[in-house]
Amino acid sequence: MSKFLLKDVKVMVGTTDLSLHAFNVDTPGTREQVDVSGFSTVGTREFLPGLADESIVIQFENDFAAASVHSVLEPLYRLGTTTLVYVVPTSGAVSATNPAFGGQGVLFDYNGLSGALNARSETTATFKPAPGGTFQWSATTPTVAEEEVTASGGKSKAA
Repeated sequence: MSKFLLKDVKVMVGTTDLSLHAFNVDTPGTREQVDVSGFSTVGTREFLPGLADESIVIQFENDFAAASVHSVLEPLYRLGTTTLVYVVPTSGAVSATNPAFGGQGVLFDYNGLSGALNARSETTATFKPAPGGTFQWSATTPTVAEEEVTASGGKSKAA
């Protein structure tokens, strides 16, 4: 895939495709910079990478209809439920050149209603990896079954 404009991002929360309501996605990842400086003749600090902080941040045009933005996100936020969440650069098949980013996540930030007079109603959702998990880029579509195995420490629920 060469340079392109984001026009067709796929946004999945659980088994619900919320792509038609999404208008902005961000997948920031940062690592703590741990200062390990000691006495040195070069006079510079030294850092090692610390813990990672990953997020999937999605802005939506709000919709209160059944099986839409608010009815999917609000219970996840209120109950602290873990769910599969991922984004893909285009709605085409997931592949090495159109990878999915995500995994099991928890919705930590959600503003159920935001807007101004005579403006569209928007809402922002910020997902973080579920405890013990991580978000990652993959050439295959994440599935609920795969993520359940990952979240359970490598043990299938059937085992």
